[in-house]
Amino acid sequence: GASCRGPCSPQPWTLPVVRKPLRALLEQQRLVFVATALLASDDSCCRQRGAILVEAMADKDSAFQSEKLWGNSQVFCAGRLISGPDGRSAVATFLMVLVPSVVWQAAVGTWYTERHGAIFALFAGVLAVASLMLLFATAFSDPGIMPRQKDYSEQRDLATGLNRTKQPARYYDIILRGHPTKLKYCVTCNIYRPPRCTHCSVCENCVERFDHHCPWIGNCVGKRNYWLFYSFVTSTGCLNAYSLITAGSLLAIRGQEIRLEQGRDTTSAFVETMRQEPVTAALSIYCTLLVWFTVGLCMYHSYLIMTNQTTYEQIKGLYSSGGNPFHRGSAAANCCDVLGAPVRPRYFDGATGQLCWPKVSMDGLRDKLSAAPEQRNTAARRPSGAATP
Repeated sequence: GASCRGPCSPQPWTLPVVRKPLRALLEQQRLVFVATALLASDDSCCRQRGAILVEAMADKDSAFQSEKLWGNSQVFCAGRLISGPDGRSAVATFLMVLVPSVVWQAAVGTWYTERHGAIFALFAGVLAVASLMLLFATAFSDPGIMPRQKDYSEQRDLATGLNRTKQPARYYDIILRGHPTKLKYCVTCNIYRPPRCTHCSVCENCVERFDHHCPWIGNCVGKRNYWLFYSFVTSTGCLNAYSLITAGSLLAIRGQEIRLEQGRDTTSAFVETMRQEPVTAALSIYCTLLVWFTVGLCMYHSYLIMTNQTTYEQIKGLYSSGGNPFHRGSAAANCCDVLGAPVRPRYFDGATGQLCWPKVSMDGLRDKLSAAPEQRNTAARRPSGAATP
């Protein structure tokens, strides 16, 4: 580029490369001073290069922050899907729902369709599709990840204008709805965790209204995807119970028919039924082993919703002695609060790695630096005795 006079160097213009975090901090401070000098210059070429430098600083600042917004979570499909580091376990869970559903349709659904119509098979198909779709949505959704911030040593104290040299206090006391509450400082994410926010040791993220990290879906369950998780558990429990009841009923009806047609006793009729319907018998055993877990999990989370607790809070016994500041006064109000509250947008864009809201940019610095030469010229033209507006 062409050279210019004043604060600009006559050498060809090159932008420094941001490398390591500490070096990046020092480099950014130096660039701020350079940009201020360029924008305050009377030369138009210098001011233009100062504006270019501010834009480059904004881009580099965004790229630097994007490396620290989340921990071990994996991002897919241009940032639309987010899962935990063990997201592959969702594939096993997907097969545990899909395979029995297909077997049920082939062995049990066809039997009911021949005798009673397609309503039984259709209902089971709706439950299976709902369960699989909710599983996918829960496993690949943002549970409420709180974006990480820069280390305290890389930030400036707004009150003093100096770099921070001391880590913030470990706890910060507040009064939440009349209840004393401690906000804990996360040394990994460099933030004070909001109430009910907990750091997941698997995903290495602070998650809003953290419930638990589910190994069956390979993702955290938190504020943004809890309603999806509860819907998945409910639909899967209903599918499991429905499959067990219908398969058991088929075996009971076939056993009764064999006993009457062949004149067998109950034991021999049962053995013959198992021999003629081995797939249905195996499916019944499979559903019996799982129904206690799926239905029990659905009932457990229904209790948590009606009392407005999370799994983490209930296991820790945080409100065992009463005094839950999040209880809405009734089970219905708690259900509306947990399942009916609007889901906020993501804090960050998984594709670009930049914050979405509150948006962090260099707009404030750009406006401040751009206004510097105008303020200087205004002050120079103002009479010495004029009052400052």
